[in-house]
Amino acid sequence: MNERGAERAITIVLAAGLLVTATIVTNGIDHFRLPKELAFRAEAIALLALGAFWLTSKQRTWKFERRPEFLLAAAIVCWTLVTVATSTNRLLSVDSLITVIAAVVIFIATCLAAQTVRFEAIDVLMIGACINALLVILQELKIWTPFNPAPDVNTHVGSVGLLGNPNDVGTYLAPAALAAIVMTVTAEGKRRGIYAAIAALLVAGVAASATRTAIGALVIALAVFAVFHSRRVALAVAAIVLAIGLLVLAPSTSLGRGARQLTKAAASHDYQRLFSERVLPFLTAFEMARAHPLAGVGPGCFKYHYMAYRVAMIGKYPAEWTKGYPMNWGEVHNDHLQVAAESGLPGYVLFLAAIGLCAFPGKTDRRGRLSPHRNRATFARGLRLPLAVLVLVISIGQFPLELAAARLMLLTLGALCLTWDREGVDA
Repeated sequence: MNERGAERAITIVLAAGLLVTATIVTNGIDHFRLPKELAFRAEAIALLALGAFWLTSKQRTWKFERRPEFLLAAAIVCWTLVTVATSTNRLLSVDSLITVIAAVVIFIATCLAAQTVRFEAIDVLMIGACINALLVILQELKIWTPFNPAPDVNTHVGSVGLLGNPNDVGTYLAPAALAAIVMTVTAEGKRRGIYAAIAALLVAGVAASATRTAIGALVIALAVFAVFHSRRVALAVAAIVLAIGLLVLAPSTSLGRGARQLTKAAASHDYQRLFSERVLPFLTAFEMARAHPLAGVGPGCFKYHYMAYRVAMIGKYPAEWTKGYPMNWGEVHNDHLQVAAESGLPGYVLFLAAIGLCAFPGKTDRRGRLSPHRNRATFARGLRLPLAVLVLVISIGQFPLELAAARLMLLTLGALCLTWDREGVDA
């Protein structure tokens, strides 16, 4: 395989990974999350194999240089190795280590491919997002679902897209919707009109998922985007917020019903209902982080220790805080707390460093031309800070790091932003 063939094959694998991870569903015990996780890891394995061909090529189009994001990725892998070695359950932690390594491989490959790919990379990413948005809207409206009838199909719980859970849908679609809106503002010609329609579809998909954290994160990210752009952008963002507000006020929508339920829960001090039964996992993760501040309990070990910590909290906190579903939570539903609980404060600092690295634009290559509209760097610079804000907020009530489709969405957008912004090369 020649060097150009290797680079072309890597680009194809990255594109295929975006499509497969967003849409694959099986008939196994876990219809949604497990096959997507396996597809995520399979993509990383394929990239490693192709990377060997690329590294041994005498001539390469892509340049592998020392970059802050690569050093941070190496630090994350090294700290994960440390936390696996000190883990309270190494078998579980090794499985999480595989996911971390796979994520780093995909991130680095995307950064390299971004040196030569154009806006078509965003187009490919949007295909899976649009499919899920359209499907969740059809499911929410009770028009059509591809899955066999089940007791929850006729309720909001049945609005799962191809991701398995309404919250998973919102978590996956929110960053895609943000990227589509930024593309609408920064692009020109036909692309602007096309992405305006895509953005409308994706925002509708997020609203149909009724994922409160995703909607809040998207609104806040859009507000940040508007602050640093024109009055025209601010008016467009205000229109989006108004449309979402109307859905919240409508009693016939899932958002409207949810808003009214939250109001009643707040009035009656029903904290479990107010926080969707997540007070217990939040407190449990906090207790784990406090008991193991340096290295945490180990990657993937929250679910292993949850019940013991939950029982130990009885009497330590007010009774209304520690009652809830008698179940063993697999995720905290808060990546801030989960990262701190499983990998300690150093791991949490690395998590925040990754978000911060994406947030602030670096120095632009002066050899590149920064066209105000038709430029990859313009899109990247417009998206970086809002995307970082969205991740920071959405991780408070959801867990994108634990979901293969959402994780791949964020890795791809982050890699494209960091590379395109640095190079400043016209697309």
